[in-house]
Amino acid sequence: MGYKVFVSYKYCDNNVEKIEGGKLGTARDYVDYLQENKFSGDDLNKAENADEDLSSFKDETIQTHLKDKIWDSSITLVLISPNMVDCFKEQDDQWIPWEVSYSLRTQTRFKRRSLPNGIIAVVLPDRFGNYNYFINYWNYIDKNNEKKQVQELSTDKTFRIISKNMFNQKNPYTEIINGRKVYFGDYSYMYTVSWIDFINNMDFYLNQANDLRDNISEYNIHINVN
Repeated sequence: MGYKVFVSYKYCDNNVEKIEGGKLGTARDYVDYLQENKFSGDDLNKAENADEDLSSFKDETIQTHLKDKIWDSSITLVLISPNMVDCFKEQDDQWIPWEVSYSLRTQTRFKRRSLPNGIIAVVLPDRFGNYNYFINYWNYIDKNNEKKQVQELSTDKTFRIISKNMFNQKNPYTEIINGRKVYFGDYSYMYTVSWIDFINNMDFYLNQANDLRDNISEYNIHINVN
């Protein structure tokens, strides 16, 4: 595998499908699954173990806390879950936006530079085993009379910093199909994949995120949490 991976997730979101062997019935079980079945040693760095209140933190405190966790990683997994956004809190008072923000920054520490991470949005199934709260598909027939499928993402259901790093290629190739704007190619810096597809072909998606990282100049990267 060869990657150090940081995982950002909503610890207490229990609106997810119960994973085999899961103990909590929350998004945390998916992180434990990755640690126990897909990664070894310190290759996977878990994010917060509980929801801490960030409202009283100063920026430099957050920076120090997250730098320690993200510094040594090259890829960040963001676990998308139905209740990852607390609508009763400002987004900059929640952990995930800050974790994504620091994952996307070039940081200097001990006279060494850490480049922005590649980022994968891994969509967890909801409690009914569905992904359609975030990922949907529709079909069309192309000019060669072949059936094609388009992935549609509900970017309004997540944090602003996540949605702004999707569909953010500077010069995307697009077409209008059935009255809808359709993007082709590597149009998002933050690659989106369902949980089941990710765990079945993890090396492919990690390599894909790393390739996008190597071509980060082709994207409009947003690092502000709001």
